[in-house]
Amino acid sequence: MVTIVYDKDSGRSRGFGFVNFSKEDDAKSVKDAMDGKALMGRPLRISFALERVRGGHVVVPRLPGFGDGGNGSELRSYDSG
Repeated sequence: MVTIVYDKDSGRSRGFGFVNFSKEDDAKSVKDAMDGKALMGRPLRISFALERVRGGHVVVPRLPGFGDGGNGSELRSYDSG
């Protein structure tokens, strides 16, 4: 399933969306194959999303081998407010 995120006021795309995969291995394969590739002259930035609890913080794990190529894992917390 694909979900494109739209701005409430303008109705225009916000420039990102979500793709749900039934198998985790499929999601990892697509991320490996497409992250950083150009689409219409712009690089794609692909990352894994986590479910967010309304009013809470979002904790995003940085996995080795995914993202910036760092050696270890790291957690980043984003305020949902």
